[in-house]
Order: sequence, then C-alpha cells, then structure tokens
Amino acid sequence: MSMRPTLRAGVIGCGEIGRRGHIPGFQAAGVDVVAVCDTNLERAQSVAKELHVPKAYATYQELLADPAVDVVSVGLPNYLHAPVTIAALGAGKHVLCEKPFATSSEAATQMIETARRCGKTLSVNQHMRFEGTSRAIRDAVTDGRFGSIYLAEVRMIRSAGIPGYGSWFTNKDLAGAGALYDIGVHMLDLAMFLLGFPQVAAVRGHLSRALGEQKIGLGGWGIDRGIAGRYDVDDTAIANIALADGGLVRLIVTWAAFGPGEERVTLFGTHGGADRSPDRYGRETPLRFYQEHKGGIETVIPDLSHYQGGGTSSSIASFIKAIRGEGPLVVKPEEALMTTRILEMIQQSAARGHEIVAA
Repeated sequence: MSMRPTLRAGVIGCGEIGRRGHIPGFQAAGVDVVAVCDTNLERAQSVAKELHVPKAYATYQELLADPAVDVVSVGLPNYLHAPVTIAALGAGKHVLCEKPFATSSEAATQMIETARRCGKTLSVNQHMRFEGTSRAIRDAVTDGRFGSIYLAEVRMIRSAGIPGYGSWFTNKDLAGAGALYDIGVHMLDLAMFLLGFPQVAAVRGHLSRALGEQKIGLGGWGIDRGIAGRYDVDDTAIANIALADGGLVRLIVTWAAFGPGEERVTLFGTHGGADRSPDRYGRETPLRFYQEHKGGIETVIPDLSHYQGGGTSSSIASFIKAIRGEGPLVVKPEEALMTTRILEMIQQSAARGHEIVAA
C-alpha cells in the first residue's frame, strides 16, 4: 500500500498572519513547511528558526523558483495579493491567499482565470466560515429551519483596533481600504456564506475615518505598527446590501469607536432566527436559535458538540484536503470574486453618495 506523498508548503510573508496563522496551520494539517520569505530577510530568518522551517528567502520569486514547494500561502499587503498569487499559480503552485482576495474584481477575475489555466487549486482564508457556530447556522438555513431570511445583520465593532498609523494597513494605495477590507470582508463573506451567496440587487455604503485622523483607537494587531504616518483609509464601514430575493444584509464594522466592542451575527427569517454573540451570551454558549412555540417565540440553545474546530487551522486543513481530493473546496474563488464586487460597490456608493445598482 503506497503512502500519500507529503505536500510541501512555502509561506510568503512573515508578518503576524504568516507566523501565527499560516505556518502552524500548514504544520497542523500534516504539510511540511519548507520555506518562508519576507522582504525583511532578518525577520524571515527569525521566523524560520522559531518555527523550524529550513529555508528563508528575501523575495517571493526565490521561493516560487524552489522546486520543493508545492503549495503557498500569500500573506502580504493587500495590493500584492493578486500579482503574487498569479505568479505562484504560474509557477505551478496551489495557492491559499489571505483575505481580502484582491483589491479589485478585475484582479480577482485574473486570479481565477490563471488558476483554471494552470490547473491549480486557489482559495482564500475566509476562516470565519469554519467556526462551529457558522456551520450550525448555515446548516439550519439550508434545512429551512428559519424559513426565508429577510434580514441578516453582521457587525464587528472594535473600540481600539487600528493596526498602526502609517503601516501598510492605513495606506490606501497598499491596502485598498481600511476596516472594510480588513474585518468587513470577514463579516460580509460570513453573511453571504450563511445565506448561500444570493444575488445582490443594490448596495448603499458609508465610510468614515474620523477617529483614525485624530490618532484615536490604535490596536494591538500588526507587526509594523507605528504612531505616525499616512492614514487615508476608513476606520468605519456601514452598508445596506439589497438582495434580489427581497432580503437585506446590513454590515457594520469599525476599527475604532466610542463604545463597547462587539462581534455579532443575527438572522431574521419568516419561521425563525439566529443570534450569535459571544460578547452577549458568553463563549461557551454563544449561539441562540428562535422559533415559534404555541403562538409565541421560543429561545433554543443549539447543541454544538458536532461542530468542532474553527479558525485558520480549520481553513487550511480544508484547503489541503481539497488539494488531495479528500473533500470539497469550501471557499471557492468565484465566491471571493462576488464578495470583492460587493466591496467595490460599497466604496463606489460611499464616494458618490448614492446607491449603486448591480450590473
């Protein structure tokens, strides 16, 4: 009986997500991480030593030329996601791209077309789909437990979460957007996933950077955080996304706000609903379902014992299974393209001051 060949990974980018997410995620999935790279070679060498990776490169081109690498993750500033992913696919590597997938739908389309042409697996690390509560809600929606969903509200409020003033996160040319692309993409993808990626009819968006411009709300994420420098991205993003079936998705995300932090997902349906709020209900039982009972509304705490795992480790494990033909590709690049288009529409609507109708 032949043994399954071991996949070998290269991690492009040794910032927080590479060091704390991608490298341990690949290792936990039974993949040999054989190389890392970072333009800061000293950082790459330090991370390689810390996490027992044999090779460290200063450029992604060197890593992609390494024949020992079968699969790569791309954890770079947002504007580099598309060109580096396209180069990696062209070099014959499978690619897991960090979110956001790309900073434009045109670039996202090119990524998908390259993956198809090269016959390689392409996905994006939308790891919130893999949380137990996310899968439990999705299963309930699919089973029709809530009837028709007419409103989904998703929010991630951080009172102090700006990842550095002057880092690439706060530079629009490098990031594309601020909170919208950093945490908004997570909540938008989650909402669309829970609803089965319905068709979008129109989008009305609002963006603000009032707190960031005042140097209020610096957070703890990011490896290159500073307290001075360019800040021309949003720290608050709000959107109403009208669906073709008559439903509505409401998105609210902030990097900084004068108020308590909160992460919440709420669905309202014609026969029931769901509310996920670890801040309100606690992390042990963060989910509530609602259903009709004797003419009233009954609250149910669902059993989540069958929904284990979650986070980037589960996202990477699922991606590796798809490469090996052991499971479906859960985060499809076509879905990421759809999310990218909605993010574009939010920005366009905010800039123009009116609703954008889907083409």
